[in-house]
Amino acid sequence: MRLFTRLTATGCTALGIALLAGCSAADPLAADGGPDAAVTIGSQGFAESDILAYVYGLVLADQGYDVTYELGIGAREIFIPALQDESIDLIADYSGNLLRAADPDATASAPADVNAALPEALEALDLATLEPAPAEDADALVVTAEFAEANDLVSIADLAPIAGTITIGSNTEYETRHYGRPGLADIYGVEGWQFLAIDDFGGPATLDALLTGKIQVADIFTTNPALQREDLVVLEDPERLIPAQNVVPLLNGTLPADELGEVLDPVSAQLTTAELTSLNAIAAGPDKPSPEQIAHDWLVRKDLLEN
Repeated sequence: MRLFTRLTATGCTALGIALLAGCSAADPLAADGGPDAAVTIGSQGFAESDILAYVYGLVLADQGYDVTYELGIGAREIFIPALQDESIDLIADYSGNLLRAADPDATASAPADVNAALPEALEALDLATLEPAPAEDADALVVTAEFAEANDLVSIADLAPIAGTITIGSNTEYETRHYGRPGLADIYGVEGWQFLAIDDFGGPATLDALLTGKIQVADIFTTNPALQREDLVVLEDPERLIPAQNVVPLLNGTLPADELGEVLDPVSAQLTTAELTSLNAIAAGPDKPSPEQIAHDWLVRKDLLEN
């Protein structure tokens, strides 16, 4: 297989919904799908999302699909409209947050319950998903080991007595999401904290702010290799404020889900939390391989690509 990247053959850039609105795939997915059908795959703009875009995209390309990429679109508030206006066709998302975005009144938290609730919730948005992967990458509230020891922190509930003295750092949208200020207050009584927006999806800037004391609590994804490298403490969530977050391919309504599922479900089936954490560690390592190369090498190791 020839390894290559064709980023947005139409010349558009994925800098926001205003640009994406005029940037659809060069050719809509053929009615009968199959080889030469066009699929535009998006990513949210952090390393794991870029890797997942190529994990799915390279397999589709290997099966004869005409694959292009729109990397770095941004958060769900941007990429869901992009799916709906067909600027993109597919993006890897996370099941629990996707469910809450589709149905703000949803209460499912366990993986099976979230997966069961998704189809009906997405139908109203003219979206669909394929089979979720075993891999789960959930938001987690994280503190340094020193801060946890000094304040006897084990679970999120333990933040309540000190909430007025802490600053939580995360992406801008975190504060108003169900597991942000509303959920922390309703479920755990954690109120009165300050918020610092750091828009790197729990990446290096968020980590630096935590380690230097600029913030005391960070929202960092559970597959981030920095959790072990920096000996950070993930606060337990016994009430399941943060629902299951299995990786799941999200499609717009024009794609034949059954057909794509035959190609991509076997890929998802081999994607575990440990595998995803390992891929993130490679991306953060000294060699800094491209997301495409990381995805390609993993697919070859898993016998999902020949070479």
